[in-house]
Amino acid sequence: MQKEWRFEILSWMFILIFCSLITIPVYMKCGENYPFYLSNIVSIFLFLWFTRWLFLWKFVPYSRSKWVKWILIFLPIPIFMYLVGSMYDFQKFIDEEGTISFLKASSDMSDYDFGRFIKYQFIFFCTSAIVTTLLLPVRMIISFWRIINTPDRV
Repeated sequence: MQKEWRFEILSWMFILIFCSLITIPVYMKCGENYPFYLSNIVSIFLFLWFTRWLFLWKFVPYSRSKWVKWILIFLPIPIFMYLVGSMYDFQKFIDEEGTISFLKASSDMSDYDFGRFIKYQFIFFCTSAIVTTLLLPVRMIISFWRIINTPDRV
């Protein structure tokens, strides 16, 4: 049990460091002009967190709790709606304003490339978070199925 909690803490630290490695350069280049910090951080966080649960569920300390599994079957529904809404808002903003509106009044060519980076990383992490959010209930149902159908159960 001690190893599982250590793994959990290390995973949280990795997720937080990774989120900051993606969002700090965006903040340094855009400042307050980028209105999608919250949805960007949430999508990165959920993608990494749910991916870890999809592949490493048996190493999670609370993997044997039936209540946690029931919650994780139904919790992705509002999360999915939030992610799809934030993806829609981002795409609408990109279509109307463009990526250059994020940047601080500079017209250097590297700014255009960084604007593309912002667009592609948001779309990648948000789409990945949507996919993992859809797969998480399936993984929890499989976990229930394995518990119910264990051969040592009489």
